[in-house]
Amino acid sequence: MSHYAKYFLTPALVPTALLGPLLGGAWLWLGIAVVALLVVGGDTLLGNDPSEPRYRHPWILEIPLQLALPLLTLLLLALAWSAGPPPSDFLGIGALTSRLTGIDALAARERTLWWHYVGGCLSIGFIVAGYGTNVAHELCHRVGRRRHVVVGRWLLAMSGNADFSIEHVYGHHARVGTPADPASARRGENVYAFFLRSTIGGHLSAWCLERARLRRRGKSVVSRHNQILTGYAMSLLWIALFYVAAGRLGIALFLAQALVAKFVLEVVNYMEHYGLTRRPGEKVLPKHSWNTNRRMSAMILYSLTRHSAHHESGTRPFWSLPAYPHAPEMPHGYLTTLVICLVPPLWRRVIDPRLTEWHRRYAAAAA
Repeated sequence: MSHYAKYFLTPALVPTALLGPLLGGAWLWLGIAVVALLVVGGDTLLGNDPSEPRYRHPWILEIPLQLALPLLTLLLLALAWSAGPPPSDFLGIGALTSRLTGIDALAARERTLWWHYVGGCLSIGFIVAGYGTNVAHELCHRVGRRRHVVVGRWLLAMSGNADFSIEHVYGHHARVGTPADPASARRGENVYAFFLRSTIGGHLSAWCLERARLRRRGKSVVSRHNQILTGYAMSLLWIALFYVAAGRLGIALFLAQALVAKFVLEVVNYMEHYGLTRRPGEKVLPKHSWNTNRRMSAMILYSLTRHSAHHESGTRPFWSLPAYPHAPEMPHGYLTTLVICLVPPLWRRVIDPRLTEWHRRYAAAAA
């Protein structure tokens, strides 16, 4: 049962992050502190997990995926409430919290300062990325199951990123490792330049893909059938809710946590493919993605860490991805590697020897 239970760890973290907005003050930093300690510490202490268990009841593994939307909706509503001016009580969240816990949540909220909100946006942005965007990534690959794709797009709308469901599935997976892919980082490119290039290039690519799809179906680009426009509407609904709850401060908080979540996504894209190249038309193989089997990262991220297998077969469910221990290996688990990416000289020092070895083994052999 431990192989099933491990994938419930991420939804179990949401109540921890939820405490921050409800208790106010420095508690808003709790989510990011717990995530950092758990993931970095877990990867360090628990090592690798190359096991490939067979799941007789995969429906159990669907439960944490389906919990993502309601749990993260509660988390964002709590953040919106936390910025409300006194004596407002958006959706009665403060009164309900006080009734259930005995804590005067409205009084605690009044003690919250601007730097506490920085912690709140970091905490919630990381949870939205690590749980919401990651689950959306899994669901949006299920192109034959409309309900799953719609749920995934609502999760992506929490970071203003619903176009990811188009560009990632139909663009990135087809062009990975080639110069045409904005989500494949080039050798020597720092993460901040990549963030801008991938964000802008990915969005423009999604527009091109969606326009072509609508033309094939004889639909107008400016219509309810345009999934990019409906994605904008989904995110605007969140912005409207935050405005009703807390005015301009509410909008600022939503945009701040969305930016954190989007940035985390792009850093993950950066480190998953950095410097690895593929000739246009060449079959996508495990060698075209950086892989890791760190146990804690795999548990938290639903085996996104087995990225070599994911790109080999994008429709394969996360619980059946093979470990591929001989694929190009990341230097550390996901969160540690992400932090290293933020310091470009350190990143190059860590990754360049691995990249040189990759070129020796694969690129030179293919030349």
